[in-house]
Amino acid sequence: MHSLKTLIEQSRDWASVERGRDLFAKVADVLQQAFAVESGMFIYRKQFITEGADSTVRVYNPWGIDYSESELTHFIGDGAWFSGEAYVVTETWLSVNEAPPVWKRVWLDADVQYVGAWKLAVKGTNVGAIVLGRKTEPDEMDAEMMAACATHVSLVLEMLISRRIAEHASLHDPLTNVLNRRGFEQEFNRLQILHEGALIVGMLDLNEFKNINDSLGHLEGDSILIDVAQTLRQKIGQQGIVSRYGGDEFVFAVRTDMDVATLTQQVTDLFTHKQYTASVGCTVAKKDDSLYSCLHLADKRLYEGKSKANALE
Repeated sequence: MHSLKTLIEQSRDWASVERGRDLFAKVADVLQQAFAVESGMFIYRKQFITEGADSTVRVYNPWGIDYSESELTHFIGDGAWFSGEAYVVTETWLSVNEAPPVWKRVWLDADVQYVGAWKLAVKGTNVGAIVLGRKTEPDEMDAEMMAACATHVSLVLEMLISRRIAEHASLHDPLTNVLNRRGFEQEFNRLQILHEGALIVGMLDLNEFKNINDSLGHLEGDSILIDVAQTLRQKIGQQGIVSRYGGDEFVFAVRTDMDVATLTQQVTDLFTHKQYTASVGCTVAKKDDSLYSCLHLADKRLYEGKSKANALE
């Protein structure tokens, strides 16, 4: 009972973390300080993966082991936890001699004689394991406490993932999965702090989009909006941000060495050979410029370009 009380007291702030890695660091500290677990690590596959993120099963926060995270991750190979078989955990302490050869070497190098792996589960699915090593034989109560700890970590992980999903939804457009207005305003402030290249803010508006919806239908209109978002995101890459600001209006901000005219033309050219066309306007955002003033100027330049194009038709 004393050990359970200790676990509850020591884990009160676990739910305040924002990332799984931060949670694992806190858990590792409790296992070492409160329960004297000499060695351990967390094996985990991220559950909420944004586009472009790594979903590989990885080792996190090892301690008492003479191997790095990357070296231990390499040992996992096909995604196995402790036993050498995919998604199998022991749920109890075993002699180190029962570990697969590669893991046996890891533990023996740390003078560990007993090892155990307790599963981490989210919504009933095994997503990883807490893998621990002890130098002396643990008792049955110790195994039960490690199981309770893994259950508690699983609950916090599930809450953390749900929170991340909700936060993502609040900042992204559900149709195109790029930032929405709120998300763009938040990320723009972050980009404005960076100092690598000029910060150019642009606005894009689809030409005759209402006619497209009326003639081809809203499903086709939606597919075009998705294509615009993907095309812009590929162009902007990791150097900036893209948002569906409303309707068929998109905005973007990017750190670049290009000048305004060059970037405006390059973005416009992205849509030259598609079944639709777009008008683009850009401006440089200085350090103290507000987003509103930048978008106002970009919008003005967009419609100046659109008026010139209409005059030439």
